[in-house]
Amino acid sequence: MKHIIQHGLLLTAFIFGLLFRMTAQSSQIVVFLNDGNEQTYNLTETDRLYFEDNTKLVIEQVSAKDAVSIPLADIRKITCNEYASLAEGNGQNPAIFPNPVHDVLTLRNLQGKQSISLYTIDGRLVKSMEVDENQTVDISDLPIGLYLLKTESCTLKMIKL
Repeated sequence: MKHIIQHGLLLTAFIFGLLFRMTAQSSQIVVFLNDGNEQTYNLTETDRLYFEDNTKLVIEQVSAKDAVSIPLADIRKITCNEYASLAEGNGQNPAIFPNPVHDVLTLRNLQGKQSISLYTIDGRLVKSMEVDENQTVDISDLPIGLYLLKTESCTLKMIKL
């Protein structure tokens, strides 16, 4: 059970990391520890949140030339608040649902026919295709994980269960 909880924390933190790195100028990350303490970090778009050896959460504040490493076993919860969003567009931003997804992903608000690419979190291209607006994509052949779906206008985060 502890192993499942740690992997859930890992996935959650990855999602938070992607959210603030791709869509916000600054974010506030709050790490709630098992001992009841909280640690708050204000991160900018150049800062990094990542995992080292699947055992530690690393928060690297490039602007402050500081890095903090927290063992995953000590973390109870992680929250993220975004500030000053950089989202662009005309209110009809591309969207995917459901998210998390099991087998079939639906794309919405694409502007006509577009090329899309699906990448693993480590940057490997796993699927590429031409799609029309409001089209579904079968991803049942992909393993469980976190993916980035790149359209011609944006990059979207997706969890495959």
